[in-house]
Amino acid sequence: MALFEFLMVLVSIIIGLGIAEVLTGIAHVVRARTEVRGYWVHGVLTAVVFVALIQQWWESWGLRDVPSWSFAALAVLLIGPISLFLIAHLLFPPGLEGADLEAYYFGPMRPVWLFAVCAVLGSTSFRPLFAGEVLFSPGNATSLFVLVVFAVLFASSRRRLHAFLVPLVLIALVYDVLRWTPEIGA
Repeated sequence: MALFEFLMVLVSIIIGLGIAEVLTGIAHVVRARTEVRGYWVHGVLTAVVFVALIQQWWESWGLRDVPSWSFAALAVLLIGPISLFLIAHLLFPPGLEGADLEAYYFGPMRPVWLFAVCAVLGSTSFRPLFAGEVLFSPGNATSLFVLVVFAVLFASSRRRLHAFLVPLVLIALVYDVLRWTPEIGA
């Protein structure tokens, strides 16, 4: 087993657990659909988290040529997947019967924005810190934009702002993948 494969097993497990949390949450909402008051921004955020988890896994392929790793490098690399797992876990309330996803979104779920900031910081800082790349590169422009948006979403409870910015984040994530890593290979 190569070093990259060894390290990516742990990353993949955490990302897989996050994907399982999102899909399980969606299944619970579908099952309790007559008893749950949905909120479209929450639905878009669910898509954001799902895409971000897949993006984390997809873009980890670019780390296959890193020649050596330190424990600190692994710890920083894990910040993104762990933060996304925590967001995925907090995305849905524990008991969905009678749940109001809009109230949950603006109430107990608010800490997800801090985890989102951590996810972006960890994911964006890894390559400059441990792979010798520059922080302010065109490939990181989307991440830096999303970092600012997540900080704004954390600071604000304005519904219109969330309704505008959360879909914008989804568009930015999809654009980032299609622009910078539309395919992977040798």
